[in-house]
Amino acid sequence: MSYTLHQLDVFACVAKNKSITKAAKELFMSQPAVSIQVKKLQEHFDIDLIEVIGKQLYLTDAGVELYNSQKKIKNELKALEMALDEFKGVMKGKLSVVVVSTAKYFMPYILGAFRNESPQVQISLKVTDRIEVTSQLEENECDLAVFSQLPDGIALEQIEFLSNPLVLAASPKHDLANKKNIQWKDLEEHDFLIRETGSGTRLVMERLFNQENINPKIVMELSTNEAVKQAIMAGIGISLVSRYSLSNEEKMGKISVLDVNGLPYVNNWKLVYPKGKKLSPVARSFIEFTKSRDILAIIG
Repeated sequence: MSYTLHQLDVFACVAKNKSITKAAKELFMSQPAVSIQVKKLQEHFDIDLIEVIGKQLYLTDAGVELYNSQKKIKNELKALEMALDEFKGVMKGKLSVVVVSTAKYFMPYILGAFRNESPQVQISLKVTDRIEVTSQLEENECDLAVFSQLPDGIALEQIEFLSNPLVLAASPKHDLANKKNIQWKDLEEHDFLIRETGSGTRLVMERLFNQENINPKIVMELSTNEAVKQAIMAGIGISLVSRYSLSNEEKMGKISVLDVNGLPYVNNWKLVYPKGKKLSPVARSFIEFTKSRDILAIIG
C-alpha cells in the first residue's frame, strides 16, 4: 500500500495543531476521516507516528521525522511549480497572503488591483491575529505576510508599502471630542480601551504611554479592531486605532478623531517573508506591484 501527498498533508496538520479535532476543523474534514489518514500512514511505515497521553497528542520520534520531511517535500514541490511557471512565461499561479486583522481594511483593494492586472493568478487572503500570522511565517505556510510591528525572533525580509497613521479615537459625545491641541497629561484621567497582548497597536500604545509618562486607566481589553470601534461608539473609552479603519465611522459621525499633540503616530505597513525564502514569480510580481503603484490611490 502506497501513501499519498494528501495523507502527508493531513498528518502535518495534525502535527502542527497537536490535535486531530483542530486539524479536522482546519481541513474541513471529519475527525474520523483525519484519523483514518493518519492510521493509513502508520500502517504503511509500520511505526507509531503519534501517541496520546491523557488528553494530549504528542509526536513520536518517527512522527517528528516525518513532519520535518513533509515540510521539505512541500517546499520542493513549491520550487518545482515556480520553475515550471517561469518556463511558461505566464503570470499564473497562486499567491497566499496572511495579514494581521487591521490590514483587512486595505489589503483586499490592493490584491484586487493586482489581480485585475494578472487575472490568471489565484489569491488566498487570510486575516488573523498577530500570533497566527507569525506561526504561518515560521511554518512557511504563506508566500507573504503583512505587519506594521514586526515580530521578534524571526529573521525577515521586509518591504514597506503603505504608511500607517494611528490616531486616538473617541465617541463624538466624549468630553475631548471637540477640544484642540489636547496634551497627553489631559488624557490620564480618561478611560482607555486596549487591544489584546501581542497586538501591534497595543505595542505602540504602551510605547506612547511610557514615552509621555502617563498611566491611564485601562477599562477594557478587546481582541479585534472591530470590537474596539464598537466599544468607542458605545462611549466606554478612547483608544489608539489605525486611521484606515475609521473612514466609514467618521463619515457617519459615529467616531471622532481626537486632536492630540504629537498624533497621528505614523509607522509603516510591511510585506514580509523569511530571510532565505525563494519567492514565487507571482510573489515577486506582487512586491514589484506595490513598489510601482500609487497604493493610496488604490485604497481610496
